[in-house]
Amino acid sequence: MSGLPILPSRKHEELLLVALRLDAQHDGPQFYTLVAVGGDNERPLVADGHLLFFTRPELAARALALDRELAQLGPAPQQAETFCDIAEALHLVNSQDDDPDGVILDSLLMLDDLVRATKLHMPDHYQGLLTELAARLTERMKLQDIFRKHALREEAEDALLWCVGAIAVRSRMISE
Repeated sequence: MSGLPILPSRKHEELLLVALRLDAQHDGPQFYTLVAVGGDNERPLVADGHLLFFTRPELAARALALDRELAQLGPAPQQAETFCDIAEALHLVNSQDDDPDGVILDSLLMLDDLVRATKLHMPDHYQGLLTELAARLTERMKLQDIFRKHALREEAEDALLWCVGAIAVRSRMISE
């Protein structure tokens, strides 16, 4: 038995449909993307160096066909598994004392995957701030305890907006 090679375990990757919202005036998701999860490298749908988003779940298969690597993981799911509410996260960071539903942490985790896929360098200050915010939220700290100074709220909001801008300039929207 000792002469048998030890094979590395393979993690099962799958595709998740992610719904996103940026505009607080909009009711429900505004657009969608696919994300590969379950492996060592969670990553969103990308083609020709651009993140791919689409306006309706029915367009998922069309978008998936543009990313050969993710297309190998299987067919595009039609039901959203998660909702990344960036508009609500910005509102909570800006003015609220608690985030009982974990909207900010969920948004931070998704934004991290999306920004990494842009291959843009996030300013170190923003990276450190968002990493620390995610760590505190993972510890279930209340926003009022994290943001003891209003200036810190503004810095966190600026860092989130930087992420949105980086994603916007490196994305492509599929609408029909």
